[in-house]
Amino acid sequence: MSENNRCLYLDSEHNLTIENREIPKPEPNQVLVKVAANGICGSDIHFYLDGRLGNFVVTQPYIPGHEASGTIVACGSAARKFEEGTRVVIEPGVACGHCKLCKIGRYNLCPNVIFLSAPPVNGTFCDYLCIDENYVFPISDTLSFADAALAEPLVVAIHTANRARIRLGETGVIVGAGPIGLLMLQAFKSAGGGHAICIDLHSNRLDAAKKLGADEVIVPDSDCDLESIGDVIFETAGSSVATKQLFKMARVGGRVAQVGWPDGNIVELDVATFMEKELDYIGVNRYANGYETAVRWLADGRIKTDGIITQKYSLEDAPAAFKWAHEHPQDTIKVIVEN
Repeated sequence: MSENNRCLYLDSEHNLTIENREIPKPEPNQVLVKVAANGICGSDIHFYLDGRLGNFVVTQPYIPGHEASGTIVACGSAARKFEEGTRVVIEPGVACGHCKLCKIGRYNLCPNVIFLSAPPVNGTFCDYLCIDENYVFPISDTLSFADAALAEPLVVAIHTANRARIRLGETGVIVGAGPIGLLMLQAFKSAGGGHAICIDLHSNRLDAAKKLGADEVIVPDSDCDLESIGDVIFETAGSSVATKQLFKMARVGGRVAQVGWPDGNIVELDVATFMEKELDYIGVNRYANGYETAVRWLADGRIKTDGIITQKYSLEDAPAAFKWAHEHPQDTIKVIVEN
């Protein structure tokens, strides 16, 4: 085992620095994971640029990251589920397990959830971290650590598919063809969805969408007719402009799933259209009960990663990776940082 635990810290002045820390020791119910790969999430970029996301604010240096894969290298005295050497992905939201929401299976809404990388809680951009053994999931030996790091955003898509009650053969519209959107496209198809339409402003992302199974792609403009084009609409862009159009896009009796966080939080919506069409407007807050499906779908090929991972950096070059992801959105879909 390496003598150092390199950790990437983000401070309130938007600086990213790598510092060496001691390797942590697992509590009785925890495992120690040697991290192999991390994805840079849009939320990581928000904290990097703005110092906040929603109610979470960077006030002191902390470790970002929550899309991680790696290998268990030590187990706590009471941890019995896995052996050392098991390749795993990490579920970053550790719930209390005792409240009403946890007991009914909606543990993502647990009021006491501890979510890695939500400041001031440290995340996964480090060499070693400890986590409850119930929040790691084994992965196939054939699945690369880089691809496995996509399990976390894929679970968002799987959870959304469950929430949206996808019906066989119906038409889905994915607004935003970034990492979540491209995974949402594939989850929609894998869950039995039929015709899939992807909407984005960037042609490179729509090219990736076509390769990953989109039946139709649209670059929105003033001449674009988006009236009643889908049975279920997925907003994955986090755009207030796009969110305003969602009810218009949905067919009568359809569903709208809000996956992305709109900039500014408050959005003006056409409630008359919402009521006349008798739509279901569905909120999505992270995920629950989806990791086993995610790692299975990644391993068996139902979810393809070609074209989603566009850049790879080393942990030592992680500051440059963040800078690239921010400055080159047209050339970037998902950046992976490998340890």
